[in-house]
Amino acid sequence: MELLKRAQERKETASLILEELELLEKWNTIGQAYVVGATAYDLLVDQDIDIETFCVRPNAAEAMSILANLTGNPKVIELKYRNYLETPFNGYYFKIQYEHAPLEIWNIDMWLFSETRKGPLSRDLVSLMNDSLTIESRKYILNIKEELLKKSIALPSIYVYEAVLDYDIRCIDDFLYWMEKQDVGNQSHWRPSNNNK
Repeated sequence: MELLKRAQERKETASLILEELELLEKWNTIGQAYVVGATAYDLLVDQDIDIETFCVRPNAAEAMSILANLTGNPKVIELKYRNYLETPFNGYYFKIQYEHAPLEIWNIDMWLFSETRKGPLSRDLVSLMNDSLTIESRKYILNIKEELLKKSIALPSIYVYEAVLDYDIRCIDDFLYWMEKQDVGNQSHWRPSNNNK
């Protein structure tokens, strides 16, 4: 249960950070914002928060204007923007680095997309993932993710979720062997194949 307890503590910290920075409120002024990824699934291992926002006409300048006052917060140590419209991501990317405590830096990755964007979206995975996860599968996922972090191996977490939920992978060695056969160069379109509960 230690794995689950650590993940819950990280989720609580993530919620406090989101509340302090009022990020969902800010993003909701220009579109519909969603907390996605590991924070939404209660599978946090690293200090990462992911947000996707959808609006009719994405405007990077408007988005930057709602984030700009965060530079006055001494805990916000970086605010970054990048245009990915001409890539498969087809959106605007924003990143905040937030120093929650000394030597505890949180990365907040935020995407601004058009409501009509095609392709894989983390927003669409949240309910599917939460319907598929069990206490046991959460433990396997958290264990693999913690082992990857210890080994300083950076891989998209969606592969861990797919390996555990659809291929019954239970340990880091089996996961790394399975990963040798995966194409990580492209965006993943994976969805849980069934309800594993």
